[in-house]
Amino acid sequence: MWKIFEPILFYDEVAHFITPFTLVLILAEIIYRSGGDDEFFNTPLRAIITGSVIGLLGAAGWEGIEVLMSMMGISVSNVLPDTLFDVFLGILGGAAGAWAADRYLDRIFRRSRTNANQPRVR
Repeated sequence: MWKIFEPILFYDEVAHFITPFTLVLILAEIIYRSGGDDEFFNTPLRAIITGSVIGLLGAAGWEGIEVLMSMMGISVSNVLPDTLFDVFLGILGGAAGAWAADRYLDRIFRRSRTNANQPRVR
């Protein structure tokens, strides 16, 4: 019916990576500004795990929406390999977004979690 997920080559794959990457970056900034980074982003590994979980939840939710759209007659690819790859890309995008947030938010806001000469995150 509608080919909304295939306007350009690899559109679906790029969207499944970029969306969680961007959302995790935005969510990390919100958490960072509210002073909650110690719980979720206190180490790079914990940041990546948090981002991966956010990416997993978002990707799984979106795949559920794709199944519903398919049941309504909208042309979407929801075969198992595509679904699993899309979820994998969501996890990867979330992890990459968390890594980028952990690496760059301190620099952007000129704060530090470890350097006593710079303002503390909170």
